[in-house]
Amino acid sequence: MIVGICTDVHNHTARLRAFAAEARARGAEELWCLGDVVDALIGAPAAAHTETVNTAVELCDLVLAGNHELWCLQRGMLDPETVRLVETWSPVEERHGIGLVHASLEDPFMEFVDAAPTAARLLRATPSWLAVHGHTHRRRLWAQTDRYPNAENRPTRGAIAAGEDRLLANPGALTGSRPSWLLVDLDARVLRWFPLAVPKLAG
Repeated sequence: MIVGICTDVHNHTARLRAFAAEARARGAEELWCLGDVVDALIGAPAAAHTETVNTAVELCDLVLAGNHELWCLQRGMLDPETVRLVETWSPVEERHGIGLVHASLEDPFMEFVDAAPTAARLLRATPSWLAVHGHTHRRRLWAQTDRYPNAENRPTRGAIAAGEDRLLANPGALTGSRPSWLLVDLDARVLRWFPLAVPKLAG
């Protein structure tokens, strides 16, 4: 099973479609999105949120809820049909034995996994060889170790064979100036990050 994983779309619907096309072209059999499909802070109209949510549902086999979905629900920023869709999303899921969360297990909506002790806590709670999270907008790979702080940061370049390691990965984000996504071969236990090609601004 090969899966393509993205996160933190933040209303970049065209980038979400580009991710889906690229991942499918590289053999992805399923697509997972780890939340923050919408953005509660940019002042987008409800119709823009609806378009991005519908695109995520159309293209992805699994969509998690992030803090921006939570904020949009709390602030009444979504139309009734979009509310019904988003309310079915959870910030934590397991798919094919892989643990998936928007932020962290201790705080699925808000905690930033950006240091080794935090990564180690999530790795200890992971039942399988791999867990994947979003929220930080940074592509990262952590491996569990025996020595404190029990997690080490590893490079995300090229094809990475997990072997017997227990890993925690972040695909990066579809928003920002350097969008990226993650392709995982679950059977071979191989991860590979890809930059998302986005058109350059004129001028």
